[in-house]
Amino acid sequence: MRNTSLLISVPFITLLFVQCAATRKLHTARQNEETVRLWFEEGWNKNRNDELVERVFSPNWSDGNPLRANQVEGYEGMRQLIKFYQQAFSETHFTITHLFADDTHVAIRYDVAAKHIGPAFGIAPTGTHFTSSGIVIYEMENGKILRSWQELDLMGIIKQLKPE
Repeated sequence: MRNTSLLISVPFITLLFVQCAATRKLHTARQNEETVRLWFEEGWNKNRNDELVERVFSPNWSDGNPLRANQVEGYEGMRQLIKFYQQAFSETHFTITHLFADDTHVAIRYDVAAKHIGPAFGIAPTGTHFTSSGIVIYEMENGKILRSWQELDLMGIIKQLKPE
């Protein structure tokens, strides 16, 4: 009788453990998704970036974007990046078209519309409205963004800002 109980309980305990691990990963994935969604919808779209930096980013954040090879890391680096974009563009609005998350990464594809009001990408302010799209992959740690890699249609932006 005791052996029968043991035979029944071991698979049951194993199943519970596996389900708990899967549930934790799912919870973490949802938390990661909400962090990134908050950054775009409240940070960029409602101009709350600066107040959200420490809530959304790890103090050890780094940027893998090759356009900014000398990007300062951490909160100060993100604040510099925000300042650059806010001085270069206004009326910025992101639309999230795709968002995928797991327990360690988030991938997002977006469409963006903005107005060019300051120097950016070697182009003096034009006052031109433009649209573009991009993809960002985030490495997450404890529900915060640790590292980011962004690909955007820079040539498409330049073509709209400097028509032939």
